[in-house]
Amino acid sequence: MKDNKNEKSRRGAIEVFMTRDFLNSMISVLESYIAADATNKYSIYAKRLKNKILNYGRKFSYNDEEQVAIYFYENEAALLIKLFSIYVNAIEETPEDYFDKIGKTKNNN
Repeated sequence: MKDNKNEKSRRGAIEVFMTRDFLNSMISVLESYIAADATNKYSIYAKRLKNKILNYGRKFSYNDEEQVAIYFYENEAALLIKLFSIYVNAIEETPEDYFDKIGKTKNNN
């Protein structure tokens, strides 16, 4: 029964695998948000995600490489994508405008 409960609790979640370097980079970006302004909503999100990774990540070895596995729910994955997009936009100029390449336009009538 316990396995069934774990399976149900992970429904809608995706498992992400991170190497040591990727994990350190991810936490570093989250730390940048946290250090910038502790009261900002993105800093609060970053702190929650950082704590989740550190508290619930599972270390393992695969092909002689240390990795971490963590489950993210859809809302958490969406927040990570948003945080990283904002971060990259702040530190790097995008070489091309991809917005106009999106295939469909939604009418708000």
